[in-house]
Amino acid sequence: MNMKRNILFGIITLLSLSIQGQNIWKDYNSVSMMPQHNFSAIPSGNYSGITYIGNDDYAVVSDKGNNEGYYIFHIEINNNGDITDITNKDFINLNGNNLDQEAITFNPETHHIYIGNEGSSNIIEYDVNSKSIVRSAEISDYKKHCIPNRSIESLTYDKTRDKLFTINESPLIGDSSRMLRLKQLNTHLTEEKEFPYFIEKPLKPADTPQDRHAYGVSELLSLNDSTLLVLERELYITSMKLGSWVINRIYRIVPGNPTKHPVCSWRTSLQLTSFNFANYEGMCLGPKLSDGRQVIILCADSQNRYKGVLKDYFRTIILQ
Repeated sequence: MNMKRNILFGIITLLSLSIQGQNIWKDYNSVSMMPQHNFSAIPSGNYSGITYIGNDDYAVVSDKGNNEGYYIFHIEINNNGDITDITNKDFINLNGNNLDQEAITFNPETHHIYIGNEGSSNIIEYDVNSKSIVRSAEISDYKKHCIPNRSIESLTYDKTRDKLFTINESPLIGDSSRMLRLKQLNTHLTEEKEFPYFIEKPLKPADTPQDRHAYGVSELLSLNDSTLLVLERELYITSMKLGSWVINRIYRIVPGNPTKHPVCSWRTSLQLTSFNFANYEGMCLGPKLSDGRQVIILCADSQNRYKGVLKDYFRTIILQ
């Protein structure tokens, strides 16, 4: 019933959103992708979410570790939009257990940080000024029907609407094999709307062992123009590890409108001659360049720099 309701809602809202989209949609003339970089000054990690908090500082969460909290990374970006340096300024300990923190976003008006936890399918709200947790809310259908380790993977704050958006990584049990549930919440973490979102068909069969295959949405990002960027990620680990790969595709959408506008895509892999394998899980707005181009920053989960082979990669894409 939920799937039918979501599809019907999507059809109904399509009519109004398609008209609305004519007014708000701004196509980008070009998209540039900068190289991957890694920096030894930051600790090895499992970086799964990133958000801008001001003064070239970014809050970054790891989905593993003993403590709930976030790092503050200072990221320097040159006039071309490329990352030149990253340093770790601090770790903010929220005095709880790490419940598989997969996403983070920031409301600059209230100075509240929101963290999405996949292990508990909940979102916590943290007041940076008072250094206290304000509230926590569970996404109940994610909790009840998610495949293990396939719940909350993304979170973004949309200042145009003053809303939060999150989405489950992979289809819930009982839903269509390619349908996800995109949620709109208010800033008090009350769920207000739900939209269907259909991911691309994976290259590997859906019954590929879960510990070697992951596909779905790994991040959302509001462009603050009533559109969202959606990062779809498919990861496959071979039995011998060599030949493993990740394919990333970014689409631009209006929530509720089934039209997906491709923005860019890239593939990384683990080969004898190339160790550029990078599982991108975090995405946030960076600065605007002097010519008005918008920088998007992405971070990858290196599984704590697995066996000294994987790296904590960061990269930027530039929208014009």
